[in-house]
Amino acid sequence: MKKKHIFYIVIILALLAAAVLVIILSEKKSPVVEETIKEEKIPEKYGIPLEGWTLYSDTVRQGDYLGTILSRYGITAQQIDKIGRMSTDSFNTTLINVGRTYTVFSDTLTDDNPVAKIFVYENSDVRFTKYDFRNPDTIIIEKLRKPIDTVTLEASGVIKYSLWQTMLDNDYNWELALALSQTFAWTVDFYALQPGDWFKAIYNEYYVEGKRIGIGEIKAGVFFNGGKELWAIPFTQDSVTCFFDTVGNSMRKTFLKAPLEYTGISSRYSNARMHPILHQVTEHLAVDFCAPAGTPVYAASDGVITTRAFQTGAGNYVAIRHNSVYSTVYMHFSSFGKYNVGERVNQGDVIGYVGSTGWSTGPHLHYEVHENGVKIDPLSFEPPPAEPVDSANMERFNKEKRGWIDRINKIEVKKGNK
Repeated sequence: MKKKHIFYIVIILALLAAAVLVIILSEKKSPVVEETIKEEKIPEKYGIPLEGWTLYSDTVRQGDYLGTILSRYGITAQQIDKIGRMSTDSFNTTLINVGRTYTVFSDTLTDDNPVAKIFVYENSDVRFTKYDFRNPDTIIIEKLRKPIDTVTLEASGVIKYSLWQTMLDNDYNWELALALSQTFAWTVDFYALQPGDWFKAIYNEYYVEGKRIGIGEIKAGVFFNGGKELWAIPFTQDSVTCFFDTVGNSMRKTFLKAPLEYTGISSRYSNARMHPILHQVTEHLAVDFCAPAGTPVYAASDGVITTRAFQTGAGNYVAIRHNSVYSTVYMHFSSFGKYNVGERVNQGDVIGYVGSTGWSTGPHLHYEVHENGVKIDPLSFEPPPAEPVDSANMERFNKEKRGWIDRINKIEVKKGNK
């Protein structure tokens, strides 16, 4: 081979080697790191950024009024008077309760005393009222709610003595027993539970600022009672969510079995009962449910309030017309609920509270059911069920039902800790 050819080959090889070296070095370069700048979030309280504010928190004491509290923080008598005139029956801005928390937002001191620019009163664990004094010509008052965090939980238990005791044995809150009794109110007789009955449920629990504030609705569940599994499957049709059994029949009867949480029955429906006050045999075409004074009484079904009055024998009583066939009467209330004559109530709305007004020897509810104007026995009354799942929705219902049943069947039944 000629020397000239060898020289060209060497040059070509050198160029190739250089190219390979450049590629290798370029691949070994450090990757470009894109720096992400995170915007620092300013802490908030009641939806108000805390930057620039000094906060003063306290609780309402005996003898405190909104005006006296505000005056301590530089709010003038004219402003306090204006707040009072802004109040209405439905928006009572001056009503405060001993023990409730309030917070003052201040950025100014006068004679070493903080001046309120924003005043927040906590009406409850969830609701609060904000008074904004930052504009000297205007006072802005808002009723607001804190964000509520929802946690979904599972529960189960075996009945030994009562549902209440099962809650204690399994370290559940008593509110869960109430939620279960409301969900299964139309299918389970909770005063006839037997040892060995059991339940499984999925439910919501609510928290505000990390503090538990209560139990929400049961999402789905099953109760074994009377040798049968009674399912509560949630399903939404026509924008309304109700509970149904496994074949699509509504769990919601048109009437509650009992319109309150009662402890016993003192008098049943009878054509001949010795009257405890008149001391003579009379008809008692109703059921008397024993319950502590102040126990809420619910509307047994949807309807319209036709009577809300006091009568010598009945005491404070309410009558509800449900439809052209059925009406109900509730007697001896200690006080009424918020519904007046002519207003519509839904099943479960509180219409009054157990008392002993009228001819009564102790706190109880006298409860009547009228069918076509005739009083019938509330305990033997079998109301027709509510509307089932529409046939057009059955395919979707069966699909959702399967998901709930599979999920609940995975819950292990707890035997109790005690």
